[in-house]
Amino acid sequence: MTAPARLLSLLLLLGPLWATAQATQAPPVAPASPLPRLLAERQVLTRRYAAARAQRNSLFGLSDKPSKKDLQAVVDALQGIVNKDEQIVAVLNQTAQAAQNTAATLQSTSRDDRNVTADRLAEIQNQQLNVQERERRARARQLTLEDDLDAAQQARQRRDWTILGLGLACVGLFAWGRRRGR
Repeated sequence: MTAPARLLSLLLLLGPLWATAQATQAPPVAPASPLPRLLAERQVLTRRYAAARAQRNSLFGLSDKPSKKDLQAVVDALQGIVNKDEQIVAVLNQTAQAAQNTAATLQSTSRDDRNVTADRLAEIQNQQLNVQERERRARARQLTLEDDLDAAQQARQRRDWTILGLGLACVGLFAWGRRRGR
């Protein structure tokens, strides 16, 4: 076998496998939720808050109280945490809304499927009743035709017996006429 023939046979063997692999590719993945990133950012802000709260840079270091700058850093860190919490709540609300939309869509689709199934079932039942009615009519027609056939066969049989009887009478008359005419 030549090299081009081998290549062609290999392609013919691998072609269906490649087509199957292309057809079974994974469906597109939904975009990742921003929630883990937001939670990680909140942890960083919480550590900054803890560090800002631990600062004690009062005037000349004589007191163990935080300075105005230290307090402002605490307030800024808390504001960052609050802002991050608002972002997290917004993401959770979006996720909940998406879940509600999905549930509503599934419910609507399920209802539509049930309606289509019920309609199709009613249609099939009507078809079944129509078929049963046609079968009943066909059976009644068949019985009528069988009765007509029996009546026609009996009439033919009577006619055949009458013809046979008349034929025998004719033969008898013919024989009687010949004997008499002799």
